[in-house]
Amino acid sequence: MKESDIQEEICDYLDDKKKTYLFRYFSVPNEGKRKVWYLHKLVRMGLKAGVPDLVLEFPDGKMVYLEIKTDKGRLSESQKIWQNISNILNTPHYVIKGSVDANLSVLEGIFDLFPDARIKQ
Repeated sequence: MKESDIQEEICDYLDDKKKTYLFRYFSVPNEGKRKVWYLHKLVRMGLKAGVPDLVLEFPDGKMVYLEIKTDKGRLSESQKIWQNISNILNTPHYVIKGSVDANLSVLEGIFDLFPDARIKQ
């Protein structure tokens, strides 16, 4: 399973969670090949190496980062730096390796951090 397939599966999971939790998420398209001039422009516009694949935002401005990897995938040096700074800033940062099913307890645990985000029925 490719990282992009895993990310799509996680997005499907998150879309389903929006039925019961108040939050939003977005991806940071930070991969791919670009022409050198365009890459320089993106860097000047704020593109940063190591940015996690998905950002989740919960009430009161609370955020969570998700870095998606295959079962055998590893963090790059820039991703490790981002994770370390996230830890210093107390921003939850999770590395999801493999399918939603393999990470269900981690994903559910993220939502357990924000009980006030649960939509009251």
